[in-house]
Amino acid sequence: MNTPLASPPVVYVDESSNSGPNLLDPDQPVFTLAGVHLPDELAAAIVDEVRAQLPRTQGEPKYGSLARSSRGRKALMRAFEQLPAGSTRSHLVHKRFMVMTKLVDVLVEPLAYADGLNLYEDKQTLALAELLHVCGPVLGGAAAYDHLLQAFVNWVRQRVTTDDLFAAVAAYKESVHHSDFAEWIDLLELCRGVADRTAADIAAGEQRDLLDPAVPSLYYLCTAFGESVGHFRLVHDASKVIDRNATVMRMMHLFPDPARPGQLMPRLPATQMDFADSKAHPQLQLADWAAGAVRQWAAHLAVGGGDRFSEELADVVRPWVIDTIWPPSVEH
Repeated sequence: MNTPLASPPVVYVDESSNSGPNLLDPDQPVFTLAGVHLPDELAAAIVDEVRAQLPRTQGEPKYGSLARSSRGRKALMRAFEQLPAGSTRSHLVHKRFMVMTKLVDVLVEPLAYADGLNLYEDKQTLALAELLHVCGPVLGGAAAYDHLLQAFVNWVRQRVTTDDLFAAVAAYKESVHHSDFAEWIDLLELCRGVADRTAADIAAGEQRDLLDPAVPSLYYLCTAFGESVGHFRLVHDASKVIDRNATVMRMMHLFPDPARPGQLMPRLPATQMDFADSKAHPQLQLADWAAGAVRQWAAHLAVGGGDRFSEELADVVRPWVIDTIWPPSVEH
């Protein structure tokens, strides 16, 4: 008699504050992706308890509406208290810093690789991005640095030319008043050939989602869940960018790992990806709440402001964060 195969574990994922390639949207400084792995019964009980505390006329209780009222905030905190340790994980992105990490990835790394230097080893790309992010607005003109970041984003989005991008690099270099730091901007100017080739690839549609934080965040989140639950089925709230990149993500193990020469990328533990409406799955509603809470706390850290609730969330949500794209100058 054949024993029926057990169903794989299921991880439910939702995101908060995704402005796509518009990483410099001042109203959305951070992006978060959160996943939950919970039994159906427990997830439904937690969501039902929250619903019972809300007016009957309220529709689906999204994080944004819950966090605006005292009653909603109390319901959220009660829900978060009931989440078992390890059931919730989140990936966090500081969007302004991500712009610089992408600039280094797209322009500097290929130039270094052509000269036989692998900047992905020992996280040298990240170290360079951190240097430019921290020192850029201080050792050069802050406005010129902001213009450089915006020019790079607009260039990837095909809103300005490569000439415009390197005019912004030159203008920023003119504002730098520290000779040692200026040498790093000289390095950016040497990347013109790389930029010309990359611009052609972008125009051909080969790097459509280059600046969207959702794909790398989901890869890291899946890897973290895989360490505890093994292979699983992923259920994601509706997402066009994830749908477009799902096939490539499932094939990541066929690509070389730039950080580990001679080895391939780890296999994605999500063996199946499905998309669903959060109304149909209480776990997706919980993922929405978790992503929103991490985003609210992180935005408070990134730009200041926020209310007392933003600070109160810290002890709850910090343990959920498994990895970040986050500058060293901002504590988290």
